[in-house]
Amino acid sequence: MILAIGVAVLDCIWLVAFHVDAGQLILALNAMIALVAAGGFLMLGSVARRRPEGVVFATLVVVDAATLALGLGHPVLGSVAVGYLLLLPVVVSLVIPWATRIHVTWLALHAALVLGYALFAPTESIPDGARDQLVGLLIVAIAVSQSGNVTGVRGRVSSFTQIQQISALNRQARRDQMRLDSLNAILETTAATDMLTGLGNRLALDAGLRLARSRIERQHESYGLLILDLDRFKAINDERGHLAGDDVLRAASDALRRVLRAGDSAYRYGGEEFVALILVTRPPEALAAAERIRAAIDSLQIPNARNAPYGHLTTSVGVTMIGPLDLSADDASWLARADGALYRAKANGRNRTEVGPADADADGTDRSRSPADRGRRDVTPVVPWPTARPVPGRLDRLARPRGAR
Repeated sequence: MILAIGVAVLDCIWLVAFHVDAGQLILALNAMIALVAAGGFLMLGSVARRRPEGVVFATLVVVDAATLALGLGHPVLGSVAVGYLLLLPVVVSLVIPWATRIHVTWLALHAALVLGYALFAPTESIPDGARDQLVGLLIVAIAVSQSGNVTGVRGRVSSFTQIQQISALNRQARRDQMRLDSLNAILETTAATDMLTGLGNRLALDAGLRLARSRIERQHESYGLLILDLDRFKAINDERGHLAGDDVLRAASDALRRVLRAGDSAYRYGGEEFVALILVTRPPEALAAAERIRAAIDSLQIPNARNAPYGHLTTSVGVTMIGPLDLSADDASWLARADGALYRAKANGRNRTEVGPADADADGTDRSRSPADRGRRDVTPVVPWPTARPVPGRLDRLARPRGAR
C-alpha cells in the first residue's frame, strides 16, 4: 500500500512535467489510487486484518482502472498506459506475497482488461500494427508474473520449513542442554558426596570451608569446626566384619545428620572420622552442638566390647572456633586445631568433647566454659536437642559376633 502511494506521487511529478495539458487527469487518477491505497492500509490494521488479500486485490483493480482511464482519457498517454499495464504483473509478483489462486484470479482479470483496452483503444493510443505486439508482450508479462509468484511461494514454503527445522533443532538443543545440566549437577553432587554415608567428602569439605571463609570475611560470621572420631572403631571391623562396620558408619552419620540444623554441614573426613561445620555466635554454642552429636552417637548403644569402659560405640569430639581473627590461617591450620582438641579428648578418656587451644585464654583456661565449670575435666552437659534414635532393623546384626552370622 505504501508503495502504491509512493508510485502515485512520483507518477504525478513525472507525467505532469511532460504533459501539462493532461495534468488534471493525471492528478485526479493518481489521487484516486493514493486514496484507495491509504484506505486499504488503514483497513489492514482493523477491519481487513483477517483478509488482507481482498484489500490488495481491490487496490490493484483500481490501479488497472486508473491506468486504462489514463490511456482512454488522453490518447497521447496511451504508450505510457500500455507500459504500466505490462509492467504491473511483474511488479506484483515481486512485491505481493499472496496465494497463487488469488494471483491467478487477478492475472485473468488484468489480462481481460488489457485485451479489452487493446481492442477498443483509439488509434492515437495504440496503432493498429502494435495491437498484436501488445498481446504477445502481455502473454510474456503474465507468464513471468506467474513464474515469479510460484517461485516466491516455493521460497516462502522453503523458508518456513527451514525455520520450523531450526526451531525444532533449538528445542532439541535446549532439551539436551537441560539433560546435560542435570547430569552435570548429578555428577557434581556425586563427586562431592561420600557414597557410603551420604555426607560430603573431602572435596565438599574444601568447598564448605571456602564458603565459610568468604562469609566470615564479608559478614563477620563465626563457625564452630568440629572433628569427631568413633572410639576404637577398628574392633568392630575385626569382630563383626567390614559390612557391619559400614552399617555402623552409616548409623553414626545418620545420627550426626539428625542433630544438625538446616544451615550446618557434615562431612566424612576419612575412615571413621567426621567433620561438622556449624554457624554459631559464641563458643559455648559450638561446644553444646558437639555434645549433642556425642550424645546422639552414644544413644545408639551399638555394642563394642573393646571400647572400655563403655562397652558400646562412642565418639570423641574436638572443637575449635573460626572467625574474622582466623582469616590469616589456612584451612589446614583450622583443621589442625580441631584435630589437636580431638587427640586431647582421646587422651582424657574418650567419649568426651575438648576445645582447641585457640579458644583458650593465655593461662590455658577454656573460655567456652563458665567460671564454675573451669578446671573440671568432665564434659559439658548436653543441651536439649532432637534425640537420635537407632535405625530399626539395620543395627540388629551389629550386636552379633562375626562368627554368629
